[in-house]
Amino acid sequence: MKKLLLLTSAIILFASITFAQNAKDYAIVKLNGKYGLIDKSGNEVISCKYDYVSLFRENLALVKLNRKWGFINKTDNEVIPLKYDKILYFGEEMQDDNRFIFESRINK
Repeated sequence: MKKLLLLTSAIILFASITFAQNAKDYAIVKLNGKYGLIDKSGNEVISCKYDYVSLFRENLALVKLNRKWGFINKTDNEVIPLKYDKILYFGEEMQDDNRFIFESRINK
């Protein structure tokens, strides 16, 4: 169990470092408990209004607001609406454009 946890932590750390190196023009910031992005000059690119924000990858940032996930572009416009309970990214090793799984619960 400890080996699995250590391996999982190492993979997450490696993925985070690689991801940050690819998006080195931006930094994640936190203000009043909410997250956003700034550029190298310190200009706010994405307002600090999200519960979670990732760095840009393929010109999109994964964001979470009010327990819902989606994607925004560099002008803070929703490209994929924030309506999903979970979004899983499979990475660039996929050979087609179906790299994401979107999951949404429907309440009746």
